[in-house]
Amino acid sequence: MTKWDQKYRAGYGASGTPEPALIQPIANIAPGAALDLACGRGRNAVYLASRGWAVTALDSSQVAIDELPGTIDARCIDLESPDFQIAPHTYDLICDCNYLHRPLFPQIRAGLKASGLFVAVIPMIDDDPAVTPMNPAYLCKPGEIESLFADWEIIYTTEHKPTRNPSGRRIAELIARKPEPERGWPTRDPSRRRVAELIARKPRPERGWLW
Repeated sequence: MTKWDQKYRAGYGASGTPEPALIQPIANIAPGAALDLACGRGRNAVYLASRGWAVTALDSSQVAIDELPGTIDARCIDLESPDFQIAPHTYDLICDCNYLHRPLFPQIRAGLKASGLFVAVIPMIDDDPAVTPMNPAYLCKPGEIESLFADWEIIYTTEHKPTRNPSGRRIAELIARKPEPERGWPTRDPSRRRVAELIARKPRPERGWLW
């Protein structure tokens, strides 16, 4: 039995209350395909499923996964394995709450469809002596999460003490929307941009010439 299996069997995360940062973003959008990373006992996955989302929930604890209802595609997976991959262009929503594994961020970016939402609630480095120490590898730095999605539409971002636990560890919250593909020539390719500019400036031929 893993450390997390033991924690969940002892009652960890039993509240079942969804993350507040997740509730508002989905209130006025049509449900689609959602991925819940490090889902734990499924508080966010169950909430999404109850609102019509087709949810895939992943966690490394079999004890936690076994508690999720059959309406959710729940899988026990090591998210830190080199073999784990998020399928590209598959999800309308990906949520990552209270879990940080930096190699997943490029996969999250690729796994969302255009206009898809990413909701993150990530524990932060916190100098408060009252906070339980954690391995800093699993804690984000100020501004880190927002910077990883700076080229997306940032709907909401904040770094603060948890509202429900003011004495707890600081968290970074982010809600970001993946942009639609740009129309026309990709502006990030300088050579193609130059060709597009030349075409735009080229005069129309005189009548009678083949174009």
